[in-house]
Amino acid sequence: MNAPTFFILTAICALSVSVADCLTAQTAAHGVTILDQNGRIVPDSGPAAINQIFDVTVAPGGTLTFSPNSVNISVGDTVRWTWASSFHSVTSGQPCTVDSQFCSPNDMNCSAGTLSNQGAVYTHTFNQPGTYSYFCVSHCAFGMTGTVTVTGAAPLQLTTAVSRKTHGAAGAFDINLPLSGTPGLESRIGDYTMVATFTNNIVSGNANVTSGVGTVNGSPVFSDNTMTISLTGVATAQTLTVTLSNVTDVFSQVLPDTPVSMSVLIGDANANRTVNAADVSLTKAQLGQNVTASNFREDPNANGVINSGDVSLVKSHLGEGVP
Repeated sequence: MNAPTFFILTAICALSVSVADCLTAQTAAHGVTILDQNGRIVPDSGPAAINQIFDVTVAPGGTLTFSPNSVNISVGDTVRWTWASSFHSVTSGQPCTVDSQFCSPNDMNCSAGTLSNQGAVYTHTFNQPGTYSYFCVSHCAFGMTGTVTVTGAAPLQLTTAVSRKTHGAAGAFDINLPLSGTPGLESRIGDYTMVATFTNNIVSGNANVTSGVGTVNGSPVFSDNTMTISLTGVATAQTLTVTLSNVTDVFSQVLPDTPVSMSVLIGDANANRTVNAADVSLTKAQLGQNVTASNFREDPNANGVINSGDVSLVKSHLGEGVP
């Protein structure tokens, strides 16, 4: 490297506003050593971002491969697949069995094996550590497979909470409990089950009623990234708050004390926070119907059948409300 080139490039770095500018100059100079304004050698690659995107090409040059076919990333990073040729998929699972954890083009209906064409782009962000296998549904038998290895731990956070109740043979139905704003409203009778879902798998934690009438029945149950809390003695026409404490994940991260609130108003079929004639009418309109995700609130006694007992239950709470 001649002296003019060195000093020109050093000047470029001294005036640059980012390492990226220096890297651009370094590339243009065919790999010469660049110094920043403090005389330090600029590294060959910029500092790693908290969350990064890793690119994989699908069927480059028409080959039945992913390139690279194995990537190593950190929790929170994203893999971006770009189609170089048509009639291929990215489908998660041990070759060649779909497990529906992720799939092109939009993580929906993975078992359908939707194929995408040249120029398509699909991304997926990995928030749990582990090794994830994937394949092309149309060419798995020809060895078109890949793996994503994810290391590290995502910050422990509560992502969702629901009130879950089983309606006899009709099955279980959830009522969403928003983590902020107006609390979700539970309109069914009896004991309740609160299910909290977190970013990581959970190993321990506590739950206590810190506001309202009701108690936690027994210890929480943990399964993967969920914590299930049984509630009993819960009064209607109130808002109950359950505070989660010392929730600890498999990485020994501890969640700060976190409240989850749930309003309870038995018979409020339309969830407008008051029980009136409209709720009676809604329940009567569903008499004899099968209990589904769209009408389970009209089965307030949660026995899996919408009948006169549900109508009577709603009527017994007419005039009640919750702020």
